[in-house]
Amino acid sequence: MRLRILAYHAIADLSDDRVLAEYGVPPHLFAAQLEALAAAGWSFVDLDTALAALAGERELPRRALLLTFDDAYADLLDVAAPIMADRGLPGVVFAVAGQIGGTNEWDNKKRRMTIDLLDADGLRAVAAQGIEVGSHTISHRPLTEIPEAELEEEIVGAADRLEQAGLPRPRTFSYPYGEWSPAIAEVARAAGYRASFTIDCGVATERTDLHLLPRVEVQASDTPRKLRLKLLSAGWPAPLRDVLLRLARG
Repeated sequence: MRLRILAYHAIADLSDDRVLAEYGVPPHLFAAQLEALAAAGWSFVDLDTALAALAGERELPRRALLLTFDDAYADLLDVAAPIMADRGLPGVVFAVAGQIGGTNEWDNKKRRMTIDLLDADGLRAVAAQGIEVGSHTISHRPLTEIPEAELEEEIVGAADRLEQAGLPRPRTFSYPYGEWSPAIAEVARAAGYRASFTIDCGVATERTDLHLLPRVEVQASDTPRKLRLKLLSAGWPAPLRDVLLRLARG
C-alpha cells in the first residue's frame, strides 16, 4: 500500500509577489496537472479511502493520490472546486480557524500580497462538493515557536471553532509551514484528529505514523512533467530526488 499526497496552496496566479509566487498554481496549470496525472495512470482517492488503507483495512489502486490544500483560500470554491468537480475528484482543505472569512494575515505581517480566505458559508460549500475541511490551527503560527501552554488552544481550539462554524468536527490536521515535533504531533493525536500532515516529501504506507503523513508540495514552477517526476521520486533519498528535479528543469 503506497499513497502519495499532494499539497497545494492557492489556485491563483501570485507571480506579482516575489515570495508567494511559487505558492500560487494558476488555474490553467492546475487543470493541466490533473489531466496529466490522470493520463499517466494516477488514481485520485478520497479521505475515507486513504485513512482506511493507511489503517490496513483496504487496498488502494495503483498510483493512489490524495489532493490537499492548505489555508482555505477563496479560490478553492471559485476556481479549484469546479475544476475538480468536472473530473469527479475529492480532496481535503485545511482551514485557519481564526481567520475564517479573513485574509492571510500571517503573510501580511511580512508585507506580502493579501489573499481572501473562505468564510463559513464557503467552507460548507466546498465540503458539500466533496472537499473535506480539516484544521490548520487558529493563527497559522509555526507551532515549534509557540509556548507549550498554548499548543492545545491552537490545535484543539481550532477544531472547536470549525465545529462552531457549522462544520463537522475536523478529522485531520495540517502543521503550518510543515513544522512539527514529536510533542506537537502527540498534542494533535490526543486532540482526536485521525491524521496530521507535514510537507516532508515522501510516500505514506501502513507503517507511516498517521500524525506524520508526508506530502509532495506543488508549486507554480511544476510543469505537468515535473510534477509526475516529483511523485515518482517522492520515496527516493533527497539527494537523488534533487538531482532528478534539477535535470527536469533543464
